[in-house]
Amino acid sequence: MAGLVHLRVLDGIAIIVMDAPPVNALSAKLRVELWETFQRVGSNDKIKAVVLNTAGTTFSAGEDISEFDEEFGHPNLSQICALIEDMPIPVVVAAQGQAIGGGAELMLAGHYRVVGPNARISLPATTLGLIPSAGGTQRLPRLIGVDLTLQVLLSNSSIEPEVGRKIGLIDAIVDGDLKSGAISFANDILEQGKGPRPTRADRTHFADGGAFRKRISETRTRVRKNPEHAPNRVVDCVEAAALLPFEAGLAFEEDAFLRSAAHPQSVAFRHVFRAERRIDRSLIEREGAKFVLATSTGATVVQSLKDAMERAAQHIVEAGASREDVDAALVGYGFHRGPFGGQQAGADDRQISRRIVGALLAEGGVCFEQNLVKRPADIDVLAVHGIGFPRRTGGPMRAAETDGLLGFRNDMRSWAEHSDLWAVPDVLNDAVKHAAGFDAVSGL
Repeated sequence: MAGLVHLRVLDGIAIIVMDAPPVNALSAKLRVELWETFQRVGSNDKIKAVVLNTAGTTFSAGEDISEFDEEFGHPNLSQICALIEDMPIPVVVAAQGQAIGGGAELMLAGHYRVVGPNARISLPATTLGLIPSAGGTQRLPRLIGVDLTLQVLLSNSSIEPEVGRKIGLIDAIVDGDLKSGAISFANDILEQGKGPRPTRADRTHFADGGAFRKRISETRTRVRKNPEHAPNRVVDCVEAAALLPFEAGLAFEEDAFLRSAAHPQSVAFRHVFRAERRIDRSLIEREGAKFVLATSTGATVVQSLKDAMERAAQHIVEAGASREDVDAALVGYGFHRGPFGGQQAGADDRQISRRIVGALLAEGGVCFEQNLVKRPADIDVLAVHGIGFPRRTGGPMRAAETDGLLGFRNDMRSWAEHSDLWAVPDVLNDAVKHAAGFDAVSGL
C-alpha cells in the first residue's frame, strides 16, 4: 500500500508531503508516518530546513472525527505538533485551501507559515462541542494575541491570507506554485541565518497583564450565558496560555479537551455531524452552509414530526400546563420557539421537554418502520433542520439515548396509557438490547 507521507530532499531542503485524499484527514496512519518522517529528517545532518505541504486542494480538514470515540493512539496530534516545533532546523508549513482544526494546529506548530491566496485557516472545534486538542489554545494567542484568538475560536470564522499576514499569523503569500514558493522561502531564511522559531517561546502578546485579564473577564461573562459548554472551556484554556508555563498549558488544554469530548453535548454534536453526511440526499441536501429538504419524502417526515410535537404539546396543556409553560420549557430546552409560538425561555422543565422528545421518538420510530428513512439517525437530522430541534442534544433519538433508552421506554409505556402519542415503537424495543443503541439497530 502506498504511503500517506512522501519525502524528498532537494539541495538540503526536506520536502514532506501529506497525501491522504480527499482532504488529508489526520488519521492514525497518517500521524504515524508523519512522526517517523520528521524523526528521520531531524536526525539527518545534511538537511538544513523542512517544507511541510499536502497534495490536493485542501491542506488538511483536521483529525478524523471517527477516532474521537476511541482512545487516541501514539502519536496523537499534540505529540506531532511538539515534534515539529522542537525540530532543530526551521520548518516552513505551506498551506493551500482549507486548514481546518488539526490542520490549522499543524500550521501553528511550524516555525514559519506560507500560504496560497485561496488558503483559509479555521479552528471550529466548538461546533462539535470540543476545543482544539493539539495546542491551538496555547499557540494561537502567542502568535496573534488574546483578543483575536478569542474571536477566532469562539466565532469559528476563517482567517484569510491577507488578514493572516496583517495580524502576524502568516509570513508570506505565494501567488504562483506554492511548493516552489515555500522552498524559495526556506532558502531565503537560511541565507539570512534564521533558524527555528518555536511559537512556544513567544510571550510578547502577554506583556500587558491588565488588558489580558480584562479581556478574559469580559469574554467569560459573555460566554457564561451560552448554554453550550465548549466556549467556556476555550476561555479557560486561553487564560491558561498566559498564566501557565507552556507544557502546563498544554496539559490543561488536553484535560479540557478530554472532558469536552466526553460531554453529552459533544457526543450529540458529533452524532449529528456524522448523520448529516450519511443521510440519503433524497431526504435532505446541503446548499452552501444550510440543509434543505430535497423531496416530498423529507417534507413528509418533517411534517409528521411537527404534528407529533404539536399534538403532544396540546395534550400536555390539557393535562394542566399552560401554553406559556410549554413554550418556555421548550425554548429553555433549546428550541428557538415553542409549539404555540412563544420565544421566551424558561427553565428546562424536564417533565415537559421529556414528553415532547418521547412523542418525537415515537413518531420517528414509525417513520423508520415505514421505511421513510433508512436509519434512526436520519430522524435526528430532519428534526434538527426541519423543526429546530436543538443540535446540542442531537435530535430526539440521540437525546433519548443520552438520557437512557431503558428509562425512556419505561416512561413512554406509562404515558401511552393516556395517549398513543407515546406508543413505544419496535425500533426502541430493539435499541435497548444493544450498547450501541439505535446505531446497532440500523447496522451503523
